[in-house]
Amino acid sequence: MKVYVKTPSRLHLGMIDLNGSLGRLYGSLGLSISEPSFEAIIEPKTSEIVIEPYDAFLNEAAEKSKSALGIADGFAVNVMNKIPRHVGLGSGTQTLLGMAAGLANLLDIELSVEELAIKLGRGTRSGIGTAVFKHGGFVIDGGIKPGKKQIPPVIMRIDFPERWPIVLAIPFGVRGLSDEEEEMAFKSLGRQPEWIADRISRLVLMKLIPGILEEDVWEFGDALSEVQRLVGMCFSSVQGGIFSNELTHLCVKTMLENGAAGSGQSSWGPTAYGFTDSMKNANRVASALRDVLADKGIVLITKATNSGAIIRRI
Repeated sequence: MKVYVKTPSRLHLGMIDLNGSLGRLYGSLGLSISEPSFEAIIEPKTSEIVIEPYDAFLNEAAEKSKSALGIADGFAVNVMNKIPRHVGLGSGTQTLLGMAAGLANLLDIELSVEELAIKLGRGTRSGIGTAVFKHGGFVIDGGIKPGKKQIPPVIMRIDFPERWPIVLAIPFGVRGLSDEEEEMAFKSLGRQPEWIADRISRLVLMKLIPGILEEDVWEFGDALSEVQRLVGMCFSSVQGGIFSNELTHLCVKTMLENGAAGSGQSSWGPTAYGFTDSMKNANRVASALRDVLADKGIVLITKATNSGAIIRRI
């Protein structure tokens, strides 16, 4: 018996509250996208773990999954696709959950996605990765209570228009923060002005969400671009500006100048994204980005996905 696994990537679209005066911090906005994806087939093996083709991070993910599930036997993982590492697309959570959930399915171990995430040490600041793995779509989580290790509660999950093409620009040679670096960055942020959290909340409630529900990409995109500017202000002290690097900033600017309805940086970057209303406009934006990036990055066109990870026996 074998198990087929395919996970989405995620765009992290920003945080609502870096002030915390109401007793909760963060509150994340995120979206599940169909590509890039982690895709693999997992099957039993007598003793060792085999990753084909070999990848150090995937081997580490397999070891963590084995430990989290408390199993002794080995298994083989045939990898067809993987999500680029440290570029802001959620590769860590999606790959770890995909590996562990696939292995649990293979061995008839019943654990929820949330239980797996806790065992793997994922999702205790942002709940977006766990939620899109489980459900797909557009997600808002309710943040955390400082000092508590918990997966933030999902306060909204809605379908996102799959007919809106999303353009991704992924610069080479720039690495987003993760693990200890990310932890140190958040500790150094300090408490942000309350008015920023107020403004982001109003934009999300009165413009961004209605734009999704009424399928108005321009309303959604305008709100998102403003949210990104405000979130970038909060993080500028640790990433050196509104965006994590000049190339990402140039990609965002290029997208908006060439017809994207809204654009921003996913998580710590360097991935920039732009939402468009048609493949014609998406191709125009992508062409302009390729001229700007040349050999300094890659450009992809993807879309939202309103279903979570696929895990099935084959």
